Amino acid sequence: MAGVAQAGDEDACTPAGDPSRIVAAGGSIAEMLYSLGAGGFIVAVDSTANYLPETKDLPSVGYVRNLSAEGILALKPSLILGEHDMGPAEVLNQISSVEVEVKRIEERHSTQGIIDKFVCIARVLDQEGAAREVLKSQFAEIVTSLEKTNVARADTPRAALILNFVDNQPIIAGANTSGDGLLRMAGAENVFSDIEGWKPLSRELLIAANPEHIVVTERALKSIGGLQGMLSDPLLASTDALNGDNVHAYGGMRLLGFGLQTLEVALSLKKAIE
Repeated sequence: MAGVAQAGDEDACTPAGDPSRIVAAGGSIAEMLYSLGAGGFIVAVDSTANYLPETKDLPSVGYVRNLSAEGILALKPSLILGEHDMGPAEVLNQISSVEVEVKRIEERHSTQGIIDKFVCIARVLDQEGAAREVLKSQFAEIVTSLEKTNVARADTPRAALILNFVDNQPIIAGANTSGDGLLRMAGAENVFSDIEGWKPLSRELLIAANPEHIVVTERALKSIGGLQGMLSDPLLASTDALNGDNVHAYGGMRLLGFGLQTLEVALSLKKAIE
């Protein structure tokens, strides 16, 4: 994308010219800035940062994939720091054309990917030392525990991750999704790894896959009437996950945002399914 650096490019993680007024496009970006003590530089966030209490009084620039150039430029930012999927492209190019620095940070759905994202953001602020201290003091044990999930097991727990229910039909995480990455981080086998992307799925197919664990966003669980709502559905109730009381619910952005809080969620899930 013209004018926009990605983390894989040599410019994405280099210090910004002026990071004093940052628009954070992506909840994980805002979360990591706060973890670095750089919240005072943030002048606006997008709607995916609503899970962070620190952002409640900040202006919103819409949704990370549907930003408005006019709304952003009215805030006179010095830097747009965003997730890999922020857009649309024409908006980012318009912002770059008026000499506002734009950096788009790569996301990889793994423990190391989260660490790399955090260090990259810290380098943009010229605070790499601070980032490594945060990782060492707050996340070293978590990272070590998660790295142990890479060891092959004959009895790997089989799990499905449900993003939401639409007309009682589950939207599940297939391959190459944040949900699939989260399950792998926690040491689980995604029973729908043969499906690409996020897909609506009949409950009959969910039953046929018969996961031992179901991971679900809190929003999805609420939409179906909570755990009792799932148990009242004869099809869902017949799965090993429901029979074994193995439904695990987490806040959507903490679960799938791939900020530092996702490390904590992955470890929580790992312990729950072991």
